[in-house]
Order: sequence, then structure tokens, then C-alpha cells
Amino acid sequence: MRPPIVRLLVAGLATGGLLLACSPRRTLAPKLPPETTVFVQGPVDTVSFKAHLYWFGTDPDGEVVGFELRFKHPDAPADTQWVRTTLTDSSFSVYTPTGVSRPVFEVRAIDDDGTRDPTPATQTFTFRNLAPTLAILSGPAPSDTTFASVTVSWSASDPDGDIGRATYRLWLDGHEADPNVLTATTFTVPTDQFRQGGALLSGPRSVFVQAIDDAGYATPPQRRDWYVRAPVTGSRARLLIVDDEPGTGAPQVRQDTLFLNTAVRNLPAGTFTVLKLELTQPFRSTADLEQTFKLFDAVIWYRGPQGSGQPILTNYRDGVARYLESGGRFLIESQQVVQGQGATGIFPESWVSTYFGSDFLYKHSTDVPGDSSVAWGISFTQGGFPVILRSAAFSDSLGMTLGGYGELRGFGVRDTQHVAVWARAGNLTQGNAFDVPVAVTVPQPGGGRLLAFSFPIRSSNSFGSVPRFLARVFQQMGLTGP
Repeated sequence: MRPPIVRLLVAGLATGGLLLACSPRRTLAPKLPPETTVFVQGPVDTVSFKAHLYWFGTDPDGEVVGFELRFKHPDAPADTQWVRTTLTDSSFSVYTPTGVSRPVFEVRAIDDDGTRDPTPATQTFTFRNLAPTLAILSGPAPSDTTFASVTVSWSASDPDGDIGRATYRLWLDGHEADPNVLTATTFTVPTDQFRQGGALLSGPRSVFVQAIDDAGYATPPQRRDWYVRAPVTGSRARLLIVDDEPGTGAPQVRQDTLFLNTAVRNLPAGTFTVLKLELTQPFRSTADLEQTFKLFDAVIWYRGPQGSGQPILTNYRDGVARYLESGGRFLIESQQVVQGQGATGIFPESWVSTYFGSDFLYKHSTDVPGDSSVAWGISFTQGGFPVILRSAAFSDSLGMTLGGYGELRGFGVRDTQHVAVWARAGNLTQGNAFDVPVAVTVPQPGGGRLLAFSFPIRSSNSFGSVPRFLARVFQQMGLTGP
């Protein structure tokens, strides 16, 4: 006979087992999967590639906690991966690269047990996509010549999409397989992309631009053809001479001859080249200016007696700054070389301290009472005596043979060793009481050098020898000598 306590436990277990077997909450039944429904806003015959889709799910014995969705796209098999989300609607830009696509959209609900709908909801669509358009706005013309740099700008539109989400492909001939992929509508082709067999060669080139909308539809490539010029005919590009003195009269020829002949006498053939701005203008951006300058050890930009502004240097002067900071040597010969009180100029007044090695520009009183200006004048005679310009930096003196220049600058240099040319006391038309620096030669922190002459060098050949003087300038620019 069993002890009473054992009979009680057995009875309790039996009763508990009976209760468990009879409880509706403990009835064993298969877990039911969720169900999913999908629908699209608007008609489902042919719709724009931009579609707003909705879906929802139900679970008879639990809760729907998420969804997985995908497009089974015949043109993009990689899009068949399921993507998880908790959203019940979304807008899609469906990949439609040929104008028409017929993908299948699938969505399946996931319940709180992690069970997925085994029969996903599906919807088959026919999507259409209208082609974008593209037009090149700015770039080289067939008659243009540039060095190994070109800037192209374009505009695009998309009749059934957001052109702000478009991408662009740009490439030079021979590089279609590795284009530049962009979102901007202006681009400067890097110099290295111009190399052919590792060298920068002269010859015709083409640039192509193509727009691709956010559904993958690409425009036919638009192209521009032009001529690209090798920096020099030899193996090393020592000097670029920029001729910014237009005209073919005797004064212009004398100006051109001075710089060209100095290069011929002092540099090996094939190491320098001349760019005549009146014939071709290759600079369409700051990057163009910088990349072109960096092809050469040094750049000389002369303007002769012109007293007007220079929009290329004014607009793209940051390219000059980067060239100087990278170790380039740059000579600018121009009146109005820098801005200041009562006078306009090519470079901003901030450059006086940053690049010109000076704390200020000297000012003089004008004919207007209480007014002053940094624009000084010079003539070939002053008080009946020839005007003498002297240079300790180049151990030479110059004398003006022509006059009437009224846009010189006087530099308040921090170090007198950086004075390239002094105007002696009394030799400027405003009657300067002391010697005034009217040209500077300033070494830059990055190893470069800025030489700025605020008067026409060719017009100062009365005393000494301008060719000899310029040859010494070449030497200081690192073009000749030790």
C-alpha cells in the first residue's frame, strides 16, 4: 500500500495532466504563416519609372513585424536580393535603361516568430522612361588650341524625372572604358588623362559627355573636337611665354621680339613655347590655368603698355596662386597689376602681403583735395631729365624711352632685397620724394617666385640694355645659370 503523500502527488499529477490536456491555450496546432497584399497607386498598365507602391500583411495567430521586398528585373538580375523593411509603402525609381522595363515586384510579410509568407504578393508592371537630353554649353571649338587641360560645361533635362539625381560620364577619346563619373555639370579634365603612351603629344582630340538619369537611361554622347598642343617639342618644358600684347604693329613686334629673342639666346631649342592670346585662349577655368602653368618650370605673362584689366588672370587668379605655392616661377608685366585705393587691378589687394612681399602700396595725393591713389605715373623725362630706373637685384639700370604710363604701383616692401626695380626720387610724375619700388621679385614659401613689373620693360631701353637685363631675370627665375 502506497503512503498517503505519494498517492496525493500522483493524483495531483494526474489532475494536472488532465487539466493540461483539456486547456484550449495548450492545444498543439501548426503555426500559420502571415499573408501579404500589394497594390500600386494609379493604373497598372504602363506607368512612370517613378512608382509609389503600398503593401500590408496580416498574421492569423500573431503579429507582422516586417517585410522583405525585391524587384525581379530582367535587365538587372543583381536586383533580385531581398531587402528588409518595416515600412508599408515606398517610392521607387525603377531601373529602366532602354525606355521600357517589365519587372516583377515581390513583397513578403514576416511575423513575430520569424516566419515568412511562403507565397509573396507579386505585381507585374510595365514601366516607361523618357530619355534625358544634354547640351554642351562651354568647351573647346574646332578652331581652338589648348595644352593638356580642357574645361567643359553642359546642361541637361529629364522630361519625366529629377535631373538633379542624374549622373554624367565624361571622357577623352580613347578612354570610354574608364570615364569620369560626375554629378556636377562642369569638369576640367586632369592633365594625366591627356597622356598617350605616357607622353603629352600634339594632335586633334575629342571630349565626350553623356547624361544618365536616375533610372539608368543614357543620352547619346555629345562631343567637342579641338587641337591639343604639346608643351614643348623637347623633353623638358622650361618656359611658357604668354603674349598678351595684341597687334602686329611696330611697337607690338618690338615687345614680342624682346621676350622671344631672350629665350632663343638663353634657352635650348625645344624647351620653351609662346602662347598668343589674340589667336587662341585656352583658359576656361582656374584649373585650366593651374594645370597649364604646371606643365612649365616658369611662366612669363607680358602686357606691354596696356592699361586695361586682364579678365583671365582676374577671374582665374587662384590658379596663379596654386602655381606659386607649388614652386612655380611667375613673371607678370602689367600696369594695374594689383588693386588698391583709387585704382583697379588684376590681383586683389590681399595679394600685396601674401605674395608681393609688401605691407602696403604707396599712395600719393590726387588732384582732388583730400583724395589719394596707388596709381603712379611715369614718363620718359621728368623735369627735363631722362627717367632712370635702377635695379640692385639685377645689377643694372634702365632708362625710359617712352612715357605716358599712369598705372604703376609702388610697393612698401618688407625686405629691400625683394625690390626688382626702383624709381628714383623725383622720377615719377607725382614727384615722389624718395625712391619707390615699382617692381618686385619675391621668393615664395613653397619654393616659387613672383616677379611683378608695373611698367613695360621694353619701354626702358634708354640706358643699359633691356635684353641683358631680361637675361638676368631669366637667371633669377632658375631658367639659366648655375
